[in-house]
Amino acid sequence: MKARHEKWMAEHGRTYNDKAEKARRFQVFMANAAFVDRSNAAGGKKYRLAVNKFADMTNDEFMAMYTGFKPVPTGAKKMPGFKYENVTLLEDQQAVDWRQNGAVTGIKNQGQCGCCWAFSAVAAVEGINQIRTGQLVSLSEQQVLDCSTNGNSGCNGGFMDNAFQYIIGNGGLTTEDAYPYTAMQGMCQSVQPVVSISGYQDVPSDDEGALAAAVANQPVSVAIDAHNFQFYTGGVMTGDSCGTNLNHAMTAIGYGTAEDGSPYWLLKNQWGQSWGEGGYLRLERGTGACGVAKQASYPVA
Repeated sequence: MKARHEKWMAEHGRTYNDKAEKARRFQVFMANAAFVDRSNAAGGKKYRLAVNKFADMTNDEFMAMYTGFKPVPTGAKKMPGFKYENVTLLEDQQAVDWRQNGAVTGIKNQGQCGCCWAFSAVAAVEGINQIRTGQLVSLSEQQVLDCSTNGNSGCNGGFMDNAFQYIIGNGGLTTEDAYPYTAMQGMCQSVQPVVSISGYQDVPSDDEGALAAAVANQPVSVAIDAHNFQFYTGGVMTGDSCGTNLNHAMTAIGYGTAEDGSPYWLLKNQWGQSWGEGGYLRLERGTGACGVAKQASYPVA
């Protein structure tokens, strides 16, 4: 196991301050590797885990650093109703993947800053903007992180609806290039917006049919219980692996059915491309897995 840890350290460019830290991290690595090996050996699971770049962090450390969803009461800017209420999914909407329609930017990386909420909101705005204009523009999470402070706590967590409210009130967002990401909260800079939204709506809670109707029409921000996503590397994550304690935000960019017949949600994460299926996660659909349909919302162009 020591050799496995050394090899992992070399692969991921990991160094430690001293022998004591290395010894402590080795214990964590050993426990995590055993957990991953056990899970993969158990059989009957629709998903696989891997000893990835997060393998020397305890789950508590990981959740504290890499998540950051905190629901709070929302303000008055929310539009009433649910615009996809009477939408019936057509035959060609039995599977949706907004990447294939060019409405999804590449996988980003929030780093050790709990601002998943900013990435989720921005991805949803990038999506609706591309659907509306035909132009896919990577927008600034850093602007949202620095400037959307009403009800949000920067790297210590926040809520997508508050981010949407900021974007509406500010008249939009600038590009990623104009206001690049630094993985820490800074001073809010005054920049010229290039993409705007007029409002946002919440998807009716715990209604996966309503969520599918929304996702069939645009990428949607979702909150989720991610405590067992740390080592996910592929397959369809099932609800028995998590609760519904919402602690992370991702973006639902599609849904479909796996080869074994398992229906899934296709979720865009922001933990880099080396995590999951190229940065994405497939999550069991139709069972309320990990609370995926509890607090979903989307911007309105």
